Amino acid sequence: MGESLYEAMLPNVSVGMAEPREEETNTVLIIEGNAESTLRLRELLMRRGFSVLQVASTQEATDALTAGRAALVMVNAGSYVALQQRADRLAAVNRLTRVIGASLDLDEVYQTFAAEVGRLVRYDRMALVLENKGDHGLKVLRLTADQPAIGGPEGAYAIGEGTGIGWVMSQRTPHIEQDLAESKQFTEDESLLQAGIRSCIRLPLIAKGKAIGGLCLDSATPHSYGEREIDLLMPLSEQLAIAIETGRLFQEVHRLAITDALTGLFNHRHFYSQLEQELRRNRRYGHPLSLIMLDIDLFKQYNDLNGHLAGDEALRLVAARLKSSTRSADIVARYGGDEFGIILPETDPRQAWAQAERVRSVMERDPLGQITRGSDRLTVSLGVACLGPDTATVENLVRAADRALYCAKAAGGNQTAMSKSCGVPCPSESAGRC
Repeated sequence: MGESLYEAMLPNVSVGMAEPREEETNTVLIIEGNAESTLRLRELLMRRGFSVLQVASTQEATDALTAGRAALVMVNAGSYVALQQRADRLAAVNRLTRVIGASLDLDEVYQTFAAEVGRLVRYDRMALVLENKGDHGLKVLRLTADQPAIGGPEGAYAIGEGTGIGWVMSQRTPHIEQDLAESKQFTEDESLLQAGIRSCIRLPLIAKGKAIGGLCLDSATPHSYGEREIDLLMPLSEQLAIAIETGRLFQEVHRLAITDALTGLFNHRHFYSQLEQELRRNRRYGHPLSLIMLDIDLFKQYNDLNGHLAGDEALRLVAARLKSSTRSADIVARYGGDEFGIILPETDPRQAWAQAERVRSVMERDPLGQITRGSDRLTVSLGVACLGPDTATVENLVRAADRALYCAKAAGGNQTAMSKSCGVPCPSESAGRC
C-alpha cells in the first residue's frame, strides 16, 4: 500500500511540485521519517506556498487523501529534498550563466549572484574579497540582491597568513566554522564574534587555475552551514569567478581603448566621445560648458635639441601636471602630438579662464626642461572656448578653442587667450580675445 501510493505520488513532485488547482486543498502530508530531511522538505514546500502536515503512517495519509484533506503525500522526504536541491542548484547556475553571457556589467552579476545564493542558502551578510591586480591590495565588496555591490573596509575580511580567506585561497578548498563561540581558528574570528556572527563559510574563487579571491557568508546562527551548503555554493562560486575574470579583462580592454599609451590620459577618440556626452547634458540641463585647448611652446625645438626620448618624457610630465592641476570632474585628454584638451563641465567663462591660468602658471613655475643653453623654459599656450550660440556643436566648440590657442601662440606664447564665444573680455592685458 505504502509503496504503490509513493509511486503514484512521485511523478507529481519530481518536476518541482506543480501548484495545486484552485478547487483542491494545498495541503501536503509528510510521512514521518528522518528528522533533518523532513524539516528541510517542510521548508521547501512552505516556500512554495503549501501547507504541510506530518502523519505517522501511510494509512493515515491515505485516509486524508480520500477525505480530500490533502493534495499530495510525500513518503521519502530525503530523496525529494536531494532531488529538489539538485534542481534548484542547476536552475540557479543556469540563471546566473545567462546573466553572465548577456552582460559584462559586474554589478548586475553581483546582484544576480546574491539573489541566487539567497534562494539556496540562508545568510545574514555576504562579502566578496578580491585581490587588486595593480597594487596587490585588497578589495572588499558587500553583496546584496537589491542594490549594487558596496565597497567596504577590510575589517574581518583581510587576506594574509592566519586569516580564513587567506587559508581557503592557499588551500583552494572551502572552510566552515560551525560556532565561533566554541572555537576560533583564524585571526578575524574574534572580531566576527563581536559583530554577532556565530557561523561562517569561506569559499575560494578560482579562475584560470589561480585563486583571485574568496566568498564569505556569515550567519548569526550557529551551525548554519555544512556539506549541503558547500555543494550548493561551489557551482555558483565557479561561475562568479569566471564572470569576475571576464569582467576584468573587458575593463582592461576598454581602458586601453580610451587611453593614450604614452601619457596615460584619455585619447583623441575618447575626448570627442566625452565632449559629445557633455553637450547632450548641456542641452538637457542647461549647465555651462567650457573647453581648453593647449600645446607646448616651441616643442619641435625642444625635441631637436634633446631628442625624442626627452620629448616623450616632457609629454608625460605635462600630462601628470595637467592631472594634478585640474579637478576630478574635468576630462583631460591628449588631443595629438603636443596638443592637449581639457573639458570643463559646469564651468562658466570666468571659471574656465581661472582654470587655464592655473595650468599655465604651474607649467611656467616648474620648468620641464631647457630649450636652449640659456634660461628659456618649456611653457604652454592655452585657448579657452565656451558653449554658446556660435559654438553649439562639438566641431565649432573645438574650432573656437583652437582659434584662441593660435592667438595665444601668435602673441608670443606662455599665455591664455579666450574665444569670443565666451562673451567676456580677457581678464589679463597680455591675453588676446579671438
